[in-house]
Amino acid sequence: MKKNWTRIIKIDPIPALVERAPLPVQYLTVERFMSYDHELLGRLRQEVQYFKPRERLLATQQVDGLWNLKKNYQVEEQQKSMQFLQQLQNMMQLLDCGCTKDMPAIQKGLIAILKNQKSDGKFPLLLHHQGLALWLLVKFGLAGNPFVEKGFRWVTKRQREDGGWLSPTMLATGESVKTARSGIWTTLVITQAFSAHSRLRNTETCQKGMNFLLSVFLEQNHTTLFPEPDAWSHLYIEYSENGLFRGGTLRFLEALAPLPECHEHPNFKKALNWLVSQQLPSGLWPAIAGRSKEGDYAVTFRVISLLNEIDRVG
Repeated sequence: MKKNWTRIIKIDPIPALVERAPLPVQYLTVERFMSYDHELLGRLRQEVQYFKPRERLLATQQVDGLWNLKKNYQVEEQQKSMQFLQQLQNMMQLLDCGCTKDMPAIQKGLIAILKNQKSDGKFPLLLHHQGLALWLLVKFGLAGNPFVEKGFRWVTKRQREDGGWLSPTMLATGESVKTARSGIWTTLVITQAFSAHSRLRNTETCQKGMNFLLSVFLEQNHTTLFPEPDAWSHLYIEYSENGLFRGGTLRFLEALAPLPECHEHPNFKKALNWLVSQQLPSGLWPAIAGRSKEGDYAVTFRVISLLNEIDRVG
């Protein structure tokens, strides 16, 4: 069955993803785009369970749902923060390996994230970590959970006048919180959590975040999170400390795709046209546009999932 999105790209990358991508990407591609092929889907579902990085992560998880930290920190607060960051890294990797919340290990991992929450709804670290934790919890199917909703209420109260979010400690020396613009990538990650949530995507908070993002497309960020001018070209997401928050223009579109009211906005269209134009002769998309000559399978899967979502919502 042809999707509308195949009309706007030169080459359909699905055959390349199914034949050559790493196992988790093959599995997620077939699950999303070829679920009618029960035999292939069943085989890949079986195989992905024995994918080494997934097996290793599940095998090293502790009874309490956490993973051992490689380094111990003297200050308890720092120890907790690093443990929480590692939890986000590992749970994100397991999500990308096709794990779901009906697995006991995933349930334990999600409970371990929620146990880090303070009574007011705040998670450890900075606002972009709060956004990523909420996005992960929603992606694993916990939207509506009272603790998750409390986390959204906490972050809603910290939205600024311009519609964005800003962690004061991320400002350059000499910048004032009162006059500084909100952080682009912090706001992007938080808005993505709201837009992934079927009820909260219709709130004023999400609309204001959306409008802020549309107004700053391609501008340079002024906080310590990706201040480089080419941050918009970094399409990949990885499991390193900051790599979790990468994604550039692709993530910008992913965050806004569930909000059909912005699809006709000039900056949404501009971003989408640019992204489509980055497809390589192999049919894949690069990890870093304009720099990588090789295609990236995970980025390509996210691009076609995005195009599919725009079709579905539009």
